[in-house]
Order: sequence, then C-alpha cells, then structure tokens
Amino acid sequence: MDIQEIKFIFSNTTPFNKLDKRQMDKLINISEVREYKNGEIIYEEGGLADYLYVLLKGRVALFAKVDSKELMIGIIKRGTCFGIISIFSESKHSVTSSSIESSFVLRITKEQFKGFLKKNPFIFLDFSLMLSQRVKSRYKPKTIFQSKKIGVIGNVLEAKTDYIYNLGRELKEQTKKKVICLQVVFNIDKDFGIKNQPFADSKEKIKVLSLESFREEEVPEYIMKNEVNLLYVKLDAKDNFLALLNFLSESYHFILYRIPYDSLEGFKEDFIDPAQQLHFLMYPQKEELIKRGYLLQKLKDINPLNQEKIKVILMEVSSHHRLYLDKSHRLVGHPIYASFSSCRCQDNPEVLTRISREIGEVSLGLALGSGGAYGFAHIGVLKILEKKGVIIDIICGSSIGAVIAALWAVGFKISEIERFAKEIGKKISSVQVRAVPLRGIISAKKTEIVFKKIFKNLTFDDLKYPLKIVAFDFLKRKAVIFEEGPLYKALAASCALPGIFEPVIYKDAILLDGGILNPLPTKVLLNYGACRIIASDISPSQDNLLKEYKRRGEFHIFDFIFGSIETMQQQFVQQALAVADVAIHPDLDGLGWVEFDKMSEFVKRGEAAALKNIDIIKNL
Repeated sequence: MDIQEIKFIFSNTTPFNKLDKRQMDKLINISEVREYKNGEIIYEEGGLADYLYVLLKGRVALFAKVDSKELMIGIIKRGTCFGIISIFSESKHSVTSSSIESSFVLRITKEQFKGFLKKNPFIFLDFSLMLSQRVKSRYKPKTIFQSKKIGVIGNVLEAKTDYIYNLGRELKEQTKKKVICLQVVFNIDKDFGIKNQPFADSKEKIKVLSLESFREEEVPEYIMKNEVNLLYVKLDAKDNFLALLNFLSESYHFILYRIPYDSLEGFKEDFIDPAQQLHFLMYPQKEELIKRGYLLQKLKDINPLNQEKIKVILMEVSSHHRLYLDKSHRLVGHPIYASFSSCRCQDNPEVLTRISREIGEVSLGLALGSGGAYGFAHIGVLKILEKKGVIIDIICGSSIGAVIAALWAVGFKISEIERFAKEIGKKISSVQVRAVPLRGIISAKKTEIVFKKIFKNLTFDDLKYPLKIVAFDFLKRKAVIFEEGPLYKALAASCALPGIFEPVIYKDAILLDGGILNPLPTKVLLNYGACRIIASDISPSQDNLLKEYKRRGEFHIFDFIFGSIETMQQQFVQQALAVADVAIHPDLDGLGWVEFDKMSEFVKRGEAAALKNIDIIKNL
C-alpha cells in the first residue's frame, strides 16, 4: 500500500483523524506495513505485546482458547487498532490474531507508540474510549473481544415505543451476536420501563435487580431470556451502575440501556461516559426540540467526545412533518440521525435495520461509477444484489451512477428503475442543443427539467435508503457531497459533464460532473462509515474504447470530451478500487458510452458481472 492510501484510511479512522499533516507523517514514519497471507498468525495468545496494530485492508479474525478449543470471538474491520489492551496493561496477549484473507497491517513498536502518545496527548482520550469497549476477562476465558454500550434516553411516553427492545432484536438478527437490554428503574411506582413492555404479559414474573448491594453471581437469575435478554435494574444515587456494565460486557457484545430524561442529571457519569452511542428519542415539537437542544449542548461542552456519540432520533414523523426535518435539525442544534413514522418502531423495519447494522459494524456500501450509457449496467448489479438478498445500507454515485443510485434510494422497483433510466437517457440524448453554447451544449435548466419530471420535488429526507451524490465545485476545485436538498438539483449537478452540459449554479457554487474527481466514489462511502464496500466500476478499458471507435469509424465532439476526461480519471479509479472490498467490472465490449438505446444489453452485462462476484460478496 502506498502512503496516500494509508493517510486516507487514517483520515477516516478515530483517533488518527485528529492528527494534522505533520503529526500523521511522523506516525507513518515510525510505522511499518506488513502483508499477512490467508491463515498467517499476526500474534498468539500468551505472547509478548511488542506492537500496536492497525488493520489497513483485508480481514483479521481473533481467537481465544475455551475449554482447550480455539473459538473465534470476532472479526475486526478496516481501521481498527488491535493489541491495544496488552500495550496499555503491560500484559501478554489474551487472544490470537490471524489474517483470514490477504491483509495489510500497519504496526508500531510499543516504545515508539507510547513515545508518540506523550508528544500528542490530545488523542489519549480516544484510546481510553477504545479501551472501554475492549473486554479483559477476569474469571473465565475470553469469549467477547469488544462490547458496545448504547444509551437510550427518552421520557415515559417514549418508553411505550419499545425502541430499545426492537433495536436489540434487530441488532441480534443482523450481527448474530449476544445482546441484552437494561431497563433502568428509579421509582418502581412510576412503572417506567416496566408497564407495557415486551415481557409485561409474560408468565415469567418480572424481577428487578437492586444495585444497592448486588453480587455478580446473582445477576443471571434476574435476566429474562427471550429473543433478546432483558434485565430490570433499580438504581439509587449511590449505586455503581458502571460495575454492572463492566460485568455484563464479559458476556454480551451489545448492552443497551434506557433511562428517562428527568433522571439523567444525577447520573451523567454513569450513563454518558461508558456509552459508545447515545440515542436521544424526541418528538418533532418545537418546545421539546429546543429544550433537548440545551441538554445536548451542555453534554458537548462537558466533553467534546459526546459530539460523536449523540444520535438524535425523531419519533412519529408524519409525511407532514418530513418538511420539518431541516427545521428540527436547527432547533435541536444537532443532525437528525433517524426518524420513525410512528411510535411503533417495528413499522419502520428498514430504519431499525440501518441503525443496527451501523452499530454492529456490518454495514455495506455500494459505489456506482460514472460513464454515460455504461451506467445502465449498474441496474443489473442492483438486480442481482436484490435477488440474492444482499442488504445495501448506503449507496453513493457520480454522474450516471448518481442517477441509478437515486432511483434505488427512493425505493423504486428494479423494473421501474429500468423504465425511468431509459426515459432519462432518451430525453437527455434528444434535448435540443444551443446554437452557440456559452458554457455547455445543453442548458442546466433543461437538464433539471428532465430530472424533475421523474423525481418531482423529492428531497434527501424523502428517501427510503441513505444516499450520497457527488458533484465537483469548479471554483473551489474540490468534491461536493450532496446529502440534503432537492434530488433533481443534485443529479443535474452530478451529471454536468464539462462542455456538454451547462454547470449547475447552487448556493453560489458552480457545479460540474461528480466524476471529475470521484469517478468511482468508494472513498465517500468509507468516510460515511461503510464497513464493507462494493464498487461497480464501468470505466472502459483502453482496448474496449479502441474497438468502439473502430466499430463506429468516426469521432465526434462527445468522444473527445468524454475520452479526455476518462483518461484523466484512471488514476482516481485505481485509487478507488484499492479502497473497495469487492470490485464488479461489467464486460462492456461492443457497447458505446452514448448508446442509451441498448439498455437491456447493458443490464445483462451488469447482471453477469455481479453473479461472478456474488459468493465473494456474501462471504463479506
């Protein structure tokens, strides 16, 4: 791997993303990168801890000995530090780490790493937070590598939404890992967290664990076992809630606990500090959002790390309220992480799935590249992924890739995507050109009209699935990522190929085709938290282009414009492919980038390429 790839991964990985250029260069200079083959041991349980490791690419599995057998306790994702507990505790490794495919790992000697931390103490807090997730078993063999704690803050009405229980159930389904939900009770008479709960009508009597003088060995008898384990906990001011969390972290990968807003003030350290995420449930009402916004700002002032932990979740957001999401963002002073259309969270399964897959670090992103009519092959890729049950958590596209991505993110069926894409291609190719083009042969207004006819006034808030659209800011010479505002405007900007389409003017920016800097936007997905990335690459090979030109026997202005830009994009495409876990390359031989009338053939080529890779994709 080259230094630029390493810097990009670090720039999207906590806590390395807080380093400036000089500090990052220093860290890389004292490091080394090693490639480990499939099955090669990185370090063994019981071995001395000499290095801090960071996974740059590939997959590494962790194994522990349980009853004289080796048990796989986790697979870590790209950007993850490992070997960290042994470094800080000066102890031997408690697990064995092994590459399970060809993997690139950066490693730093213990002495150099500690020396770096002394010179850059501002990142030590992040490492402390990381350590709080890692499990160091005390009395039994280690079976959990990392335990995440998710705090859910709501009021009595929100307790009836069953958010925590449904999230826990979906988290278990998506990750196949152990989950427990804690219902924290401060006053049993108020029934917070007990009445109307999943087990309230169960024949099993609800037992509430008092933390006043609890003993660890007694905890299991209070745990109610169902789809997701549930534990009711009574807490008083002097009780040690953190001790219970630490004990449960040895047995559960995910610990979800819920508390009411009015009890948060006296227990900030117990509830806020241990959590990796804090889900604040709110209703889209002005007074409530402003009130909760003051609380969130207070938490951010106390500890800047809380900025990343906080996730604002709106409940009962009707179609009328959707226009209110932007305003809600401003009122609460924090981005809206998710919204549910009713108080019954199970009515929005796709939202629960997205949240749980992100928490569980199993989210999958799909990048759709630019390339004119070649982009119709993306439809075939989507068709196969959907048919094979592959869940896409976030999608990103440039130019024609953005168009196909937007059609999918809105929620159209594959047959509808084919119909609308064909309609867009036909209209774009038949739009009357200007006699004397000043900034483009086709005006921006006409391009916007084409997209507006399909997408109406839909915004990113109306989408069924998360979508990022890439454009190019001509004046600032940098990429622009659309994630809010009208879809038709974002698509017109992303498709504005220089010389052919007039630039789109939006918020004082002059915007052009997203493929100029991001012809295959895998890095955008990595930046937005995708743990696994599929790239649908439709950039033609040089041989394919030469065959195409010979087949047609002549060149026109579009060929010179597209060909020149495509040649400059090749380096960007190669960098993007290095980030992807799987790259799908449809065979485009015999097809041209302006042949919008051959959609069915493009779709077939996309299907064939996706089928070739489907086993690799499922293994992710």
